[in-house]
Amino acid sequence: MAMTELDPVALRRQLTAFAQFTTRALGETDIDSLMTDACLRARSGLNMSHAKLLEYLPARDRMLLRAGVGWKPGYVGVYEVAPDLDSPIGHAFGLADPVPVADYNRESVYRYPEILKEHGCVSSLNVPVRTDGKLFGVLEVDHISVRTYSPDDISFLTGLGNTIGQAIELRRALLAMEKALDEKQLLVREMNHRIKNNLSLVAAMLSLQGKRFADSSVRDELNNAVARIHNLALVHDRLQLFSSSVREVDAAAHFRDLCEMLRSLLPPGIELTTSCTGNITSDNVESLTLVTNELVTNAAKYAFPDRKTGRVVVGYRQEGAGWRLWVKDDGQGLPADFAHRGEGSFGQQLIGILASRVGAEISVSGEGGTTVHLSSGVKA
Repeated sequence: MAMTELDPVALRRQLTAFAQFTTRALGETDIDSLMTDACLRARSGLNMSHAKLLEYLPARDRMLLRAGVGWKPGYVGVYEVAPDLDSPIGHAFGLADPVPVADYNRESVYRYPEILKEHGCVSSLNVPVRTDGKLFGVLEVDHISVRTYSPDDISFLTGLGNTIGQAIELRRALLAMEKALDEKQLLVREMNHRIKNNLSLVAAMLSLQGKRFADSSVRDELNNAVARIHNLALVHDRLQLFSSSVREVDAAAHFRDLCEMLRSLLPPGIELTTSCTGNITSDNVESLTLVTNELVTNAAKYAFPDRKTGRVVVGYRQEGAGWRLWVKDDGQGLPADFAHRGEGSFGQQLIGILASRVGAEISVSGEGGTTVHLSSGVKA
């Protein structure tokens, strides 16, 4: 059977949305925020106007609009609909099948939902959202103009729906863990095991998709995404060593061990050292670890394009109630168009999000190489 020709732009958009959501799901503890992010990724991945996540409430036999984007005020968290089989939502949930509708004005099988009429949407794609052993609800994207859906579109939304279902289950398990201290360690191990399995599954999926393209630039982007996910899995192994009962972590030991793991990912000839003192609070250790991982990886990848050797230093210093973290390399320094070259890149967005979590300010210097500096609670 001949392989279907793919649209590189559309698939790249979908894979980027999927990889970004998976990365967010790794560290996000707020379920409502995670649900909203899933809707944002679904909408952007398929280039739609609206998206929503509905949860089935068995006590009332209704589907509740738990999260969504593009809807008027008063719908999210309030709107409910019966899961009738003559509706796309009810069919997707009841029969666990995707339901694409290209144009409701020409549709004869499913009735036209009132919520879509009220928002001017004429097309939709619904997929079931699964958790282990049961259905959670339905993930839906809608559009204000007629739209057809390819098998790759359906596969993308189905994969995203399954991922958000697993992520919701994991976060709810975490809340249950906090209420059942005797079972805490068992649940943590199970959660970490599932996270690692999900990351491995995502990496394998991206690798397989990459082999379907002749365009080297597309393959390179997918290979970068796979490398990032493998890197996050490695760092996750380090983070799960700390329990919630640990209030502070020794910075020198933590970054030394982290860099020991990261060395296996660096090209030969790149030296990675640390210069760290003081402690890291448990609230900050996850974000600072992920930031360090991102900065070290970027330095090794971009700082030495014409050299086989180089040096990267990770530094941390506790200063009273504040702290400083920096990653410095002795490479080529910043390009002249640095301010615009990385603007909007996923790496910069990730660093910015993580820095905001710990209330840190970011500064970048290009003298004698490149230094990225984060600080919180200290004078400049």
